[in-house]
Amino acid sequence: MSTDRSGSIGDEIRAARKGADLTIAEVADRAKLRVAVLEAIENNDFSLCGGDTYARGHLKVIAGILRIDSKSLLELFDEKYGKFETALLDLSEKGKRNLEKPSKSTKASWKTLATIAVAVIALVTVVQISGSSPKNEVVSATSESETPPSVEQPIPATASAEPEAKVVITGVKSYSWISVSNAAGNSIFTGEVRKGESKEFTDPQLLRFVIGNAGAVTLTVNGEDRGIPGKIGEVIRLQVAADDAPVAG
Repeated sequence: MSTDRSGSIGDEIRAARKGADLTIAEVADRAKLRVAVLEAIENNDFSLCGGDTYARGHLKVIAGILRIDSKSLLELFDEKYGKFETALLDLSEKGKRNLEKPSKSTKASWKTLATIAVAVIALVTVVQISGSSPKNEVVSATSESETPPSVEQPIPATASAEPEAKVVITGVKSYSWISVSNAAGNSIFTGEVRKGESKEFTDPQLLRFVIGNAGAVTLTVNGEDRGIPGKIGEVIRLQVAADDAPVAG
């Protein structure tokens, strides 16, 4: 999630805290947060919160402590950063109950889950790559030229590629729902990965992931097989930098 110092969320929290004659440490202690997290929130930086869902939860708690209107803070937060991750986690909770059911029930639940997913993605106007698109597709945060190198002018063998974050997610059981954003907090992909399907994501700097039903997929990070990242029904967050191993989000 990106940092936006022009917003008013952090300003409102800071003003309310000072008006209540409380220090950052005192409010952080009451909210059960690290001081660094609260300091970042007051600077409109939510990257330490662990995702949109946790950020919204922190804002509710802080608003209650400082006796300010949490509704207005959350509306402003949703307006600036969107609701796709919160909706994704709600979707995962509904899908989790259907993972171990017999095939007929699973198929019926799948249709309902797919309908909800389409509605959520349409609501927040994020770009969804269709689940019917060809396997092993590449979704990149930066545009790439479709023109291949000329045969007469090959790329010199000594030229080295710039490092980039590269992650391949492959479905190995049932299906998984994922959201991917880049270092600036912009959404790259929100959708599903089914069994037998692979999706590749790249960015010059950083990739952030929320993976629902993490036991249904495997990860390849910067060319290295990382295996299954979690358990069936589990929702995980991680981020991958160029040439780095995955780091919990």
